[in-house]
Amino acid sequence: MAMTTDRNGPFADEAGQTAAAPNEVRNTLLAGLVGAVVAAAGYFIYSRLEEDQREALRRQLGKFVGDKLADVRSQLKL
Repeated sequence: MAMTTDRNGPFADEAGQTAAAPNEVRNTLLAGLVGAVVAAAGYFIYSRLEEDQREALRRQLGKFVGDKLADVRSQLKL
């Protein structure tokens, strides 16, 4: 009785493409769920802020994003 082995791993299909392992799918879904919970909590907190605090937060965030974009542009020499 000859034993055959699959060179592409236990989750390979006929074309040799490997499917995602069950743990990988579970971890991806868990990461998405955690991200959604964090985003919802952040929005809840943001919605409770007073208008002047929201404006200050928007300005700080705009400055932070602008600085990071400037850093990326300087590294890529754009």
